Amino acid sequence: MRQQAGSEAINSRQKADSDGQIIYQSLSGSIVDGRLKSGTRLPTERALASRYGAARNTVRRAMSRLAEEGLIERHVGRGTFVAKVAAPAPAAHSEPEFSLGDLLEARLMFEPMLAELVTERAADTTLAALSTYLEALNTASTWAEFKEAKYALHLAIVKASGNAFLVSVFERIITARRQAGWGRPGGHHVPIGAVREAAVRDNAAIVEALGRRDTEAARELIRAYLLRTLISVGGS
Repeated sequence: MRQQAGSEAINSRQKADSDGQIIYQSLSGSIVDGRLKSGTRLPTERALASRYGAARNTVRRAMSRLAEEGLIERHVGRGTFVAKVAAPAPAAHSEPEFSLGDLLEARLMFEPMLAELVTERAADTTLAALSTYLEALNTASTWAEFKEAKYALHLAIVKASGNAFLVSVFERIITARRQAGWGRPGGHHVPIGAVREAAVRDNAAIVEALGRRDTEAARELIRAYLLRTLISVGGS
């Protein structure tokens, strides 16, 4: 009975993690790509919970994350609004601080080696929870949501390493990509479905290898994934 209760608690946490990630990706993606304009009033927590089939506290955590990142503003008695300074689109003539190639090369230098730290340090529940990020990736319907979901998964992997410095490095990488508008070289001409399917497959293999604590397999899968992304005309 106690084991069953423990399993139910883990499943409940995993659902909450998955729901929270989906809510966050949906709203942040809509804000970043401009579908939710600055100053737009967002639905109440109750309405969002109903829309996404999630618990109110799950919605609250997702909204707190958006607020911490400066994407939304909360006003007592008035509601929650898209921040007026949230993720401004760069001017047409501006260049991102770092090129996509620079960031991918940097990721290749340290992300594959994180596999050893993750498999040695992460709790079983942490590794199991990584799979919840795949659902947000699989259901992403826009490029902004897709990019946010990919980076959220890999940030979760970096966090599972327990190395705060590397977490801060990866968060800066995400910030740099977000400031560049999650743009794809040459524009969004490739159907998102095809790219999404490949990304889900590749990342599911990484999550599965980490889950069984196969360090070597996880390391090689992460390296191969980043290399494919680097050489891909449209990857990021």
